[in-house]
Amino acid sequence: MIKKIILGITIFILLAAGGLYYLLGMGHKTTLNNGDATRDNPAPQIMLTELNGNPIELSSLKGKPVFMNFWATWCPPCVAEMPFINELYPEYKDKVQFVMVSVDDSKDKNKVVKFIADKGFTFPVYTAEQSDIAKAYNIQGIPTTYIINAKGNIKKVHVGGMTKSELKELLDKAANSK
Repeated sequence: MIKKIILGITIFILLAAGGLYYLLGMGHKTTLNNGDATRDNPAPQIMLTELNGNPIELSSLKGKPVFMNFWATWCPPCVAEMPFINELYPEYKDKVQFVMVSVDDSKDKNKVVKFIADKGFTFPVYTAEQSDIAKAYNIQGIPTTYIINAKGNIKKVHVGGMTKSELKELLDKAANSK
């Protein structure tokens, strides 16, 4: 009897871990680009908040391509790719606007501030209401990265973590997007 209970618990834990793995973006990588429904559609407008509390509208960033990454402090693939983004930031910051949007609970902004400070990240970080992000961008897993051209149209969407070379390739495309 005890063996059956242990077996049942083990199966449940494995299924739960597999589901979590998939939901966090580690179990799949998807890149949407030419020909998909998002190509050349205007980026949905959301209100972001800088970590210092200043509000900013996404539309105010038009005029320069945008690298927008949705992430969380509790997301392993997000945390894994962030050092690469930070390494590439100085090289691309004059060509591409970086918008790193934390989807952590907006009521716990101090956790995000501490995380960024502890890691020594220098790129700009924003928070937003999770419900606004989910509705506007249909986020299906994190990290999710959007490339938005200077006109404010979505050019590429990538769901899942990326290597440094994948990020560099994406940033090169962003810097040259029309």
